[in-house]
Amino acid sequence: MQEGYFVIFLKNKLQRFIGQIVSRASGKSETDFSCIDFTKIIDLDSFGNLMLVVFNDFFLSIDFGNSGTMLVNKTKKAKADFSLHFPHSEINFYSCEAKILKGKPNDYFQFPTDILNKKFDGELALTKLQQHFAEENIGKALLEKSIFVGIGDLIRTEVLYQAKIHPESLVKNIPEKKLIYLIVSAVNFADELVESYKNDEVQSKALIFEKKICPKDKTEIQIAISAETNSRIYICAKCQKLY
Repeated sequence: MQEGYFVIFLKNKLQRFIGQIVSRASGKSETDFSCIDFTKIIDLDSFGNLMLVVFNDFFLSIDFGNSGTMLVNKTKKAKADFSLHFPHSEINFYSCEAKILKGKPNDYFQFPTDILNKKFDGELALTKLQQHFAEENIGKALLEKSIFVGIGDLIRTEVLYQAKIHPESLVKNIPEKKLIYLIVSAVNFADELVESYKNDEVQSKALIFEKKICPKDKTEIQIAISAETNSRIYICAKCQKLY
């Protein structure tokens, strides 16, 4: 699944469209997008791997899924799944699902759970971890959308490595200071990835994700694959402590 930093990067590329009027919206789905025609974009936001295009009385939720992409004033050979057309430009979305939702994003999404949102509440995340997921292993808990939105395999792997915590550690056994450090690291690392994506340097930020050897102790990296989600996490058993 596309991680939050990727959607933030794309959203930042569209800032010039805020205040512009959409000439026409089109898409491959059976959804009627005609209500968007001749309406002004009020704001742009995001929630995890969702881009939110806000109009006056409704907004678009564009889900980037596992491989969604976006092109401005460019097209692929395949027809776009959804497009916003303007008098002299267009935005094309591929491998994405677009939905029209009435009201405001705040009516639907808990922004304090999004690590890349200014409203992210780290204390709330810590409380939820300790009170509701104490018996879970931290590797699984980091992907719980009720606590953290915007964390995927890359961020999860790297921040656990930074915090020197083995992903199979039970939340209840991890010292509170370590959990706080882990949460702060997730926010900071996600912010770094947004900047790195501009220069195609995301992979250079990864110390062990999709790597074979630990850069610190030169031991072989282990790979754990979730049977439920098929997500991957990379582990250095020597550097990361099992609590």
